[in-house]
Amino acid sequence: MTNTAYTSTNMSFDNTYNRSSTRSDDVKAIKVSALRYLARREYSRVELYRKLSQKFSAVDAIQAVLDELKEQGYQSDTRFTESFIRAKVNAGNGPFKIKIELREKGICESTALAAFDRQSIDWLVLAETVKQKRFGAELTDAPPLSELAKQVRYLKNKGFYQEHIDQVINTKSSF
Repeated sequence: MTNTAYTSTNMSFDNTYNRSSTRSDDVKAIKVSALRYLARREYSRVELYRKLSQKFSAVDAIQAVLDELKEQGYQSDTRFTESFIRAKVNAGNGPFKIKIELREKGICESTALAAFDRQSIDWLVLAETVKQKRFGAELTDAPPLSELAKQVRYLKNKGFYQEHIDQVINTKSSF
């Protein structure tokens, strides 16, 4: 007959639970999982917290690991924000939609605005490019009103502001 007190790494010789080894094991497991996630792509702190909290229940340990990863430079909300903006701009999304998605990912407005400023994106050129890609070059000077309405709706859904849309569509009417 084997004594179970010797087979478990969390139990001491007198069958008492060793909390410190469990805590350090949790921290190690959380850190390994977090680094695996970050090895694939950038994550915001909130996004990474959500993923880790689905897998682990030790909230304090998760926060400690996230603090450590931030200090070591493995996780950065600024770096995530810049990467996210580049990806969304390349997909043809406008500033309004990008700001909403960043807010959902836990990025504060000041971090987002600073990242937008560093990127120096010409939203008019992007809106024109998105419109051209979707609707092609206009053959007539005055497309039908229904066609203009489609273009406006499309650009609004892509997240462009009305001022960008007005300049791209060459009309000052608001739909």
